[in-house]
Amino acid sequence: MPNTTQPIVILGAGCAGLAAGMRLTERGYRVVLLERADHVGGLAGGVRINGNTYEYGPHTFHTTDPEILNDITSLMGDALIPYNRTIKIKFLGNYFKFPLAIRDVLFKLPIPTVIHAGLSFLWHFVTGSIWRPKVETSETLLRRYYGNVLYELFFKTYITAVWGIPPAEFSPSFARERIPRMNILEFLDKLRTHAQNRLGRAVKTDGYVEKVEGNLYTTNQGFSLITQRMGDEIIARGGQIELNATATRIECDGARVWAIEYEQAGERKRIACRGTINTLPINEALLMIQPPPADALVGSARALRFRALVFVGLLVRKDQVLPSSFMYFRQHSFNRISDLAQFGFHITPPGCALLVAEISCDVDDRAWNDEPFAKQAVLDDLIAEKLLTRDDVIEMHVFRAQHAYPIYKLHYEDHLARLLAFFGSLANAETTGRQGRFAYINTHIAMKMGYEAADRLTAKMDQ
Repeated sequence: MPNTTQPIVILGAGCAGLAAGMRLTERGYRVVLLERADHVGGLAGGVRINGNTYEYGPHTFHTTDPEILNDITSLMGDALIPYNRTIKIKFLGNYFKFPLAIRDVLFKLPIPTVIHAGLSFLWHFVTGSIWRPKVETSETLLRRYYGNVLYELFFKTYITAVWGIPPAEFSPSFARERIPRMNILEFLDKLRTHAQNRLGRAVKTDGYVEKVEGNLYTTNQGFSLITQRMGDEIIARGGQIELNATATRIECDGARVWAIEYEQAGERKRIACRGTINTLPINEALLMIQPPPADALVGSARALRFRALVFVGLLVRKDQVLPSSFMYFRQHSFNRISDLAQFGFHITPPGCALLVAEISCDVDDRAWNDEPFAKQAVLDDLIAEKLLTRDDVIEMHVFRAQHAYPIYKLHYEDHLARLLAFFGSLANAETTGRQGRFAYINTHIAMKMGYEAADRLTAKMDQ
């Protein structure tokens, strides 16, 4: 049996932290999770208000990984609901499918634009096959994927508005991992992976490229019910979850972490630990370490940035509002909006819909700091789109995520590698998850990362 005299402390109770906690408690380790929010789930959790669950974006469960699939389906049972998602982009007065479909390009853009776009696509596709720039960026990659015309139309201004920097300043990793290629170019790959998806295939967490693989599921409380069940399972196995607990200090002695300091209910607390798994933003976790690491590491930590999101939730007197599960808009205050009624959510009162609009921003922007401004901006844009009227709205709420998206600026990989190497060098610590590894990943990948971090940590401690 594992030595459980001191606990393994997990910083953060999102998907990665919960998965790590499940793995460790299953093996008999004593575990304490510290979560700064009043609920588990992180970005995959939900905010409960007046009997309804507003989620941090349109999350669904899907994976081809047999272990993750078995664990979650066993945990959830009949609570999992099969789901078929639909995504659209509003542009030039038309709705385009996402990922961008050739049929939409041919029939919904003006004919001169289609011709110009086709020639540009062929030119960049051919020239990109024989010549590559000295410095690859997301801009050069997207031009090869789509040609300059479609790049300028669909991606350049949108990415700049959402992320705060233009694609030319993004590492090519951003385009590779987050923006699907024109779906004709994905056709052969889909044929190749179809049989694998049916049979089950373990997912890889290194260099993950986002794809929707396997069947999609949700619950009547969204993904947050999955994370709640994961937390309940940890507690049932003897684990401990401390909510409203903000980690402030990671105390080290040489290459070992020996204690975690945190604040809860206005009180400063410390817990001695046998080991720790961090899922908080890796740069902020590095700055919590005492004694402070070398200046070069601190500099790399300060070089990494996250983009924030403000969420505006609306309860409206309509059973369905959007023409798809969720949509992207290019010229509104919000860049994405979800219609949770189309996700199978239980909504109170019946016959109503829940909308969650996402405003991409920085923490010094007005939208982050002025709730009435954010509400009014979203409401005005929805009315302008003729999706609802002011009288349709029953209530509106604002909630926030400061570290929503890691920003893959050019050469971020060098800074990240230094931080990962440092955490990897600690004898009893690991860092994992979307924020803990500065990786733009899906929920099932975060779970897999949590399992892997628990495996690495126990292997270290058993040496």
